[in-house]
Amino acid sequence: MEKIKTTLKEKFFYAFGNMGSYILWSFIGTYVTIYVTKCLKPGDALISMLGTIILVCRIFDGVSDIIMGIIIDKTHSRVGKARFWFGISIIPLTICFFFIFFLSGVDKSLAIILISILYFLFTVVFYTMNNVAFNAMLPRISEDPYDQSNVCTINFIFTSVGSLVCAFSIPLLNLFGGEEFQKSWTILVLILIGLALVGQIICFIKVKEKKEIADNTKTHQDKGEIKRGLKALLKTKYFYIAVLMFAVNYYISLSVVSIGKYYAEFVLGNENYFSLFGSLPMITMGIGLVLTPLLVKKINKKVVLMIAIGCVALGNIIGSIFPYSFAASLTGGMVKGLGSAVVMSQLFTLAPDIVNYIKAKEGIRVEGLAASANSFGCKVGSGLGSAIVLWTLPLCGYIAGSATQASTAIYSFIALYWWVPAILSLLLLLLASLWNIDKATKKLENVSNIQ
Repeated sequence: MEKIKTTLKEKFFYAFGNMGSYILWSFIGTYVTIYVTKCLKPGDALISMLGTIILVCRIFDGVSDIIMGIIIDKTHSRVGKARFWFGISIIPLTICFFFIFFLSGVDKSLAIILISILYFLFTVVFYTMNNVAFNAMLPRISEDPYDQSNVCTINFIFTSVGSLVCAFSIPLLNLFGGEEFQKSWTILVLILIGLALVGQIICFIKVKEKKEIADNTKTHQDKGEIKRGLKALLKTKYFYIAVLMFAVNYYISLSVVSIGKYYAEFVLGNENYFSLFGSLPMITMGIGLVLTPLLVKKINKKVVLMIAIGCVALGNIIGSIFPYSFAASLTGGMVKGLGSAVVMSQLFTLAPDIVNYIKAKEGIRVEGLAASANSFGCKVGSGLGSAIVLWTLPLCGYIAGSATQASTAIYSFIALYWWVPAILSLLLLLLASLWNIDKATKKLENVSNIQ
């Protein structure tokens, strides 16, 4: 029987949803550090405290992702299981985002407390609801693995808009008045909220879970089935591999952009390089994304993923060897770009792989629970990226507002921008080599067909 696939319009409308939420997510991951150090200037102790709070929030995320996955799998509504929660999350997500960057007139200690509360609500509650639901929609709009891979490729093209926003936010902040003024942040944040709302609302209205797929399984699961699904997920090694791959990849991505401005300004001597490093690699990213569907079909997803991770590792190694060279840094960034877009797009096919594997093994579908692997890994990795930067700045001797920095600060910027990502890229390559889930699923399906 032919598997259900998405139309071209559905692929594009689905991608709008992640573009909208990722604009907010990537901006917070990159710019909460800059907002606190440049605009609020609360002092080293409060900056370190915020870094710890961010990491604690991400630990709570682990629990909230699993809970959200269970809620989605138990949901039965006229608009679908996952789509229902995706729609509910949109407005509160943008409200929390706005007020995180609207606290410069408040007492510094109170501002950090308020940022911590809003950050908790944004990440642990509403982004969890939004992201787990979005990922859980994929196996409910397409059953075909190759089609899912194409959906994720187009999805990442739109998600790259979020990366471009981060790349050009420094020039925009300067255009609106400068990083030290609340007015600049307010104008930029309102623009981002407008873009995010448009993308997510288009996705919610235009992308609908398919009745044909829902009819292949129960529309409501009882407590026993949910328990079985959770037990099956936690017994599956691929769940943990997926979580680690997302965590490592998002740490590499978010830690680099969080420290990127400091690296460009104080190591290379020009903060505008930060925008170049965020925008020019989009050229090689585009090449990688165009080639991805062809390579996945001609070779297979695992090999393509490993080749792409190899490009990310090579780019980081080039930058690590020549950290003071603009030419080498740009070359490393372009090489990384070729692989990183492919990596990001293909990681989002891991959850549908897990859904198919557990269905073949246990006879139940766990879209919401499987999607929690994506969301949990994403948030832990990016949370660590932001937290470590916030911890490092006070410890390395960074002086806010100073035109020059101590050698310890310079080495810290280089380490966080190149050396640590180079090592983690090799770890990511090892994890990808363990992803043999397609073969395992086919083996289970063949046994089932024989019986």
